[in-house]
Amino acid sequence: MRSALLLAAALTVPASPALARVSFGEHDVRTVFYISKSDDRNRVDYGIRLTAQCMPDGDEPVYAYWHRFEPRQARFGDLRGMDRRAYGIRRQSVSSRAANGSWIEMRIRGFSRERILILVQRGADGTCHARAQVRIDAHDAFLDHIHIQLSGPMRIENVILEGTDVQSGSPLRESRRPPRTRLPRLGG
Repeated sequence: MRSALLLAAALTVPASPALARVSFGEHDVRTVFYISKSDDRNRVDYGIRLTAQCMPDGDEPVYAYWHRFEPRQARFGDLRGMDRRAYGIRRQSVSSRAANGSWIEMRIRGFSRERILILVQRGADGTCHARAQVRIDAHDAFLDHIHIQLSGPMRIENVILEGTDVQSGSPLRESRRPPRTRLPRLGG
């Protein structure tokens, strides 16, 4: 429930201006999946830092950043303050590193119950590829994105997970309702 409160609070605050520029490495996968919301076109993307051998770079290779599409905003920016409390990475760990693929397990602060696994592999074309996996509608799925439908200030109507069934390749979509809670006002 606390996660839903933090997420709702962050969703009603406009995207913070970037204090620092986001930097991308030559082998990074910039967007493994993203979170969008109904009140604007901006989104939070989750990328992964990789070495030239398509191995996770360090023990915490996944990073989150603003990918902005609204006019007069910097295209990319770091998460700050309330943004980090809702969209930031709660924890992550590299569970295996191997030439045929590496696995990273992670959780997002605002969706802390949702376990996300990321598989990183070198593609036939020699480039690095990464795919996030979650459960969508009781199926193992490759996660494309999470969309948050707002019903007003400080209120989340539902959270929609969209992806592709790992086995069949069929599109999957699941709508989840957050717990009904009265949310505190920001700023006192």
